[in-house]
Amino acid sequence: MREDCIEQKGIVIKKQEDKITVKIEQKSTCASCHARGACTSLDKKDKEIDIKTKDVENYNIGDELIITISTKLGLKAVFIAFIIPLLLLVIALFLSIKIFSLAQSLSAFISLIVVALYYFLLYKQNLFLSKQFNFSIKEKIIE
Repeated sequence: MREDCIEQKGIVIKKQEDKITVKIEQKSTCASCHARGACTSLDKKDKEIDIKTKDVENYNIGDELIITISTKLGLKAVFIAFIIPLLLLVIALFLSIKIFSLAQSLSAFISLIVVALYYFLLYKQNLFLSKQFNFSIKEKIIE
C-alpha cells in the first residue's frame, strides 16, 4: 500500500540535466470557499518546484503533471514553518516578561526578533532543507 501523499497539479516550465522545474498554483483553504469572490486574490500564488528525475527527456515544457509529496513531509514542513516559530515566540515572550521583568513592548519586540532570527537561519539552511523535502512525479496528464 502506498504512503499517503499530497497531490498537486503543475506545469513543466524548465528542463535541466537531472531535474525539471514545475510551476504549481498554491491555494489556501479559502480558495474553495463559497465567499472567495468577496476576497482578494492574495490567497493564490504560483510556486516553482524542482523535481529530480532520471527521465528528463520524457517531459516537455508545457506538460501538465501530477506531483506528490509525502503527507508526513508536509506535516514536518508545517511544524518547521509554523509550530516552532510559535513556540519560540511564546517562550521568548514568557522569559522576557516573567524571568527578566522587561516591559511588555520590549518583550514583544524581543520575541519578534527571536522569530525573525529563526526564519533567517531557516533561510540559510535552504540547501539542507531542500534535500529533505523531495517531490515526485505521479503521472503526466495527457489530454
